[in-house]
Amino acid sequence: MTSISITINGAKIDTIKGSTLLEASLKAGIYIPSICAHPDLPPLVGLKPTEEIFQGNSEFKSTDSHEHQGCQLCVVRIEGMEGLQTACNTIFEKDMIISTDSPEIQTFRRERLMNILSTHPHACLVCAQKEGCSREPCSTNVAVEERCCPELGRCELQKVAEYIGIREDTPRYKPQGRAIIENEPLFVRNYELCIGCTRCVRVCGDVRGVKALGFVYNNGETVVGSIATTLKDSGCKFCGACVEVCPTGALTDKDIFWAEREKLLVPCKNTCPLGIDVPRYIRLIAEKKYNEAAAVVREKTPFPSVLGRVCFHNCELECRRNQINEPIAICALKRFAMEHENDLWKSKLTMGPTTGKKVAIVGSGPSGLTAAYYLRRLGHSVTVFEANSYVGGMLSVGIPEYRLPRSVLQKDLYHILNIGIETQGDTVVGEYLSLDDLKAQGFNAIFLAIGAQKTKKLDIKGSNLPSILWGLEFLRRTNTGIKSVIPDNIVVIGGGNVAIDVALTARRLGAKDVQLFCLECREEMPAHEWEIQKAIDEGITLNCSWGPKRIV
Repeated sequence: MTSISITINGAKIDTIKGSTLLEASLKAGIYIPSICAHPDLPPLVGLKPTEEIFQGNSEFKSTDSHEHQGCQLCVVRIEGMEGLQTACNTIFEKDMIISTDSPEIQTFRRERLMNILSTHPHACLVCAQKEGCSREPCSTNVAVEERCCPELGRCELQKVAEYIGIREDTPRYKPQGRAIIENEPLFVRNYELCIGCTRCVRVCGDVRGVKALGFVYNNGETVVGSIATTLKDSGCKFCGACVEVCPTGALTDKDIFWAEREKLLVPCKNTCPLGIDVPRYIRLIAEKKYNEAAAVVREKTPFPSVLGRVCFHNCELECRRNQINEPIAICALKRFAMEHENDLWKSKLTMGPTTGKKVAIVGSGPSGLTAAYYLRRLGHSVTVFEANSYVGGMLSVGIPEYRLPRSVLQKDLYHILNIGIETQGDTVVGEYLSLDDLKAQGFNAIFLAIGAQKTKKLDIKGSNLPSILWGLEFLRRTNTGIKSVIPDNIVVIGGGNVAIDVALTARRLGAKDVQLFCLECREEMPAHEWEIQKAIDEGITLNCSWGPKRIV
């Protein structure tokens, strides 16, 4: 990139050729006020109005076709040029001499600001008691519609106004009666607070490529709106980019409180027990960067492939797209990323220096192996003790293979153990090997990850009959290759996920009629809805609101 020199306020600055004066000044630490410009938007050049726009059901047609001139608050004086120039769309040239502040410039900016504020609520901006004011109640009894919006204190227009200064003869704001649209998903459009900067129009068209928003000139006023009566009919993707760039409270997210903004805006990440950066890996998948997407998942768990299959994906229940149509298929996309990676992550895997510390992990289920994985990466020596001859815990024996193929599980187990974790199978800690024995072997720490291995049993008459199989035992026998005699007719008692797994496993083993009975009504069954629906689709009969009294 070619670098050229210019002079701003008497200081020589080297900057990249092709930049605007506003960009060059900000990079040099010289502030120039502006409302229409934004770092993520291209310069305001050649923006023309559409024929018509809508604010709800109100239609506005354009009465002029000239290019949008912007806020003009960023004016500067360039030596050798007539009049003031806008810095946001002027490309600097070599040896330009620029002044960004002078009485002439200040006077012009204050006049432009006065024009903007005359059609925008601004009583709070000129109030002597504005510092620390909560707006409610107003100590000077200003009418509610004349007060600033809840963005007071965070508003870009407020910050610009404080820098430029508000003229004392700025006229009092009179409500315009513009549309306030609150009945559409995700955000509120309050056109009473719109100043016509067109940031939303440009981010929607130039950055997102959607063009759901537009503007017109109507009776000398810049009027912004959607290209159809609703955002959905306008082709809006509800990405929220327009809200992000809005400098006032004209566009705001629904039900988003500033103190919890990220938590509420990105509920998928907040709901995820691991805190996986869901938006990031979905964006990378959209960009076809599958290795990078998989790496984002691996940042938080050593079981990424397993989670792509069996994660409960409660994140999808909280997905904000539910307010529009249906949630993003977050879990399925995670699985897609893991199935399309090529192990590039291995070259980026870091291991801490050897610490000389030894850790014993009792139990090789997901908890034990996760602890072992991260402790080993910290440089500790790790040994996993397992009562069975195989590792994986309930992942290996509690989840049916139709849900979690063994090849998928083995892939994650291989990557975990392959970083130098030692395993000792067929070792029952507590029976043949005590915790004191482990300490005597030099282990500095012991982590007990024995899991919940026992089935909850019904204490009713007949529960000990030979024809009775308990849920986890049945799944364990099936997953370890021990065949159970499955009659044509099966009754499963319970309404949780284990009961659904048992019912579908029995179906796959040849049962022709599987009846599931549970105490809960259909709406209150504890199993996940998609699991219940899968059971129904595969012919499992649900008998809700029934409880067993005895087995005969």
